[in-house]
Amino acid sequence: MSNHIKLALAVSAALSMSGCLEVEDNNNNDDVVAALEAQNQLLQDQNTANALPITLSGTLKGATDDVDLSDAQVSIKFAGEWSTPVSIVDAKILLEKQPAYSDFTLKVESPSEAFVAMTYKSLTRLSGQGQVVNQDLGEILVGKPKEKVLTLLQTGENTFVEDLAVYPLYEVEHQGYNIHNLVLQQPEDLATFTKETGEYKLMLAEGIPTEIHAELDVDSDGVNDFELEIGQSGLASQLLSSSKVWAEDTLYLKEINQLNEYNLRLTILNEQGEVLEGARVSSENNDHGNAYFDYDSVTGQYVLETAYRGGLNVEIPSFQVGELHYTSAEIGLYETEFEQQYRVSISGSQYRDFRTEVVEGELNLAVNLSTFSYESPSIEVLSKNVKDSSLEVFYSAPVALVEEDNVQTSVELTATAVVTIIPGNTLNDQGVTPGTTYVSVAPEAIDTSVELTLNGTKLTASPAAELADGEYQYRVGDLVNVIADEEQNVYSDDSEVFTVSKSAFNVNDVVLDNKNYTTDGALIVAKNTADVAVNCNWCGGSGSVKLYMPTSIRNLNELTYTLTSYTNNGVAQDYHRIIRVITNGQLYSTNKELLLKAAQNENINSNYYYYYPQVGTSLDSGYRYSNYTYLNLNDDVVGSENSMTFDYSYTTKEGDTQTGTITYKVR
Repeated sequence: MSNHIKLALAVSAALSMSGCLEVEDNNNNDDVVAALEAQNQLLQDQNTANALPITLSGTLKGATDDVDLSDAQVSIKFAGEWSTPVSIVDAKILLEKQPAYSDFTLKVESPSEAFVAMTYKSLTRLSGQGQVVNQDLGEILVGKPKEKVLTLLQTGENTFVEDLAVYPLYEVEHQGYNIHNLVLQQPEDLATFTKETGEYKLMLAEGIPTEIHAELDVDSDGVNDFELEIGQSGLASQLLSSSKVWAEDTLYLKEINQLNEYNLRLTILNEQGEVLEGARVSSENNDHGNAYFDYDSVTGQYVLETAYRGGLNVEIPSFQVGELHYTSAEIGLYETEFEQQYRVSISGSQYRDFRTEVVEGELNLAVNLSTFSYESPSIEVLSKNVKDSSLEVFYSAPVALVEEDNVQTSVELTATAVVTIIPGNTLNDQGVTPGTTYVSVAPEAIDTSVELTLNGTKLTASPAAELADGEYQYRVGDLVNVIADEEQNVYSDDSEVFTVSKSAFNVNDVVLDNKNYTTDGALIVAKNTADVAVNCNWCGGSGSVKLYMPTSIRNLNELTYTLTSYTNNGVAQDYHRIIRVITNGQLYSTNKELLLKAAQNENINSNYYYYYPQVGTSLDSGYRYSNYTYLNLNDDVVGSENSMTFDYSYTTKEGDTQTGTITYKVR
């Protein structure tokens, strides 16, 4: 093996271990040494590029035209110390060989103080292996120093408000959520205060939008002690907005939330004016004092040394003396515009509202309390639901059912609108004569089982047998209040009307009808119940067409028809109308109708106006739901088509969705 090959293997091994070779001065191998030095330099450059791949660049600009940038410098700090300041040439910032994806702080300053130093924070970008990344910092504004002088005077006294911490805050615009954007850091300078002149002085950056704020919580108790005479409240700290900084030199502050300190003395009296002992009197917002009052047996008063801001609330819970129970009371004390004067509000059995003042450090008040006796609680409904045709009601206290002859009478389940039709040509006891049909709509009681559980606080009522399709309601009458041992009619424990529909919806059960007493060109009912033939010139003419739908639509969560075309006496016409029938399980512009199949010349009597029978359709008597199509058409007959075509979409309450297209003939 040659010496050259051995040397190459040694170099390879050394590189694999350290990435660099240590080179000794050896005159016998000058060419090899030179090659190795070049290789070392290349490796060092690659290592530097891998470790410090970021180049930061930006542009420095004066906020006003007269800012001198000639001695501008920039320095940067990562986890350690600040870097040596680098001069900014021609307003161009350039910082090479910076670490990737690292938090940094950037400071731009002028040794001659030609502009106010500005500090920013950000994050360098990511870099791939051996990749150099240029990160543009954008434009950085600096402002020339300009002194701001501000005088703060106390409202009403015109005396200087001294020694507040007054400080500037830059108005920073939100720049989105790019983590690599520069974030301007707020200055840490506080204004200097001159006692003799009452002036606060700050050095601001001219042209940089800056607000002036102050720490107005002087005693550090979390509550501001001053606020601006106008335009400020609460915990706000701003004195001047950026638009007012150079416009206002004098501001007025009013003192707020002064500590109210005095000796509060309460006399608690019964209805005969006798002093009551044994009360527990307290105030939870006596900020800097005790919560509970002491009792002074000499004066018969409850005493509290107050130390609070704003208002004071005093609580006197109900209490017992011997066999007598006394009512509770609350006292509110509120500041007025006059020092040491307070508005007092006493709530309880004897309401009072008046003004009074602290005299010689004391505020003396008297409170009258009334006696009360035990009252059993009334019954309230806490929850009410109908589930699977059963009613569940939760009450606030135990109840029992009212019974007559061992049958409960408290709960009744009714079918709300049961239809009875009595044609005049049938035997009846209601006196309905031929030529007249009587329609009765009335509630009908359904056998019900009722159970009380949870110590009488839960009532469950269920139908004794399976319910037929229809609308129902539970009505709850008087119940026994077990604690009071008396009957009580509890408010709002009746159920809402609920629908039972076990039939599945079928689009083929929907009918188009123009309500003209004919179908397929012939009278639907030719004679009335008096056997008198119908003589109607207008029957069979064009009529307003409705969609009539079965009651099974109540099993749907959504049902929508889109009318896309219609045919009028054989002539087809494109059309567009959306008809929403059911939306979110509720009827949408859909009416429930009671239909009656009867002759045009039949007299109709009914006891119920709301569901007054509608006659003239081809449908059997009973309930249907209807929607207007807002089109007038004749009956569909042989040789003269009258129809409508719809796109439909419906979703059952189980979540099954069906769509399609269907054509209905007009009947």
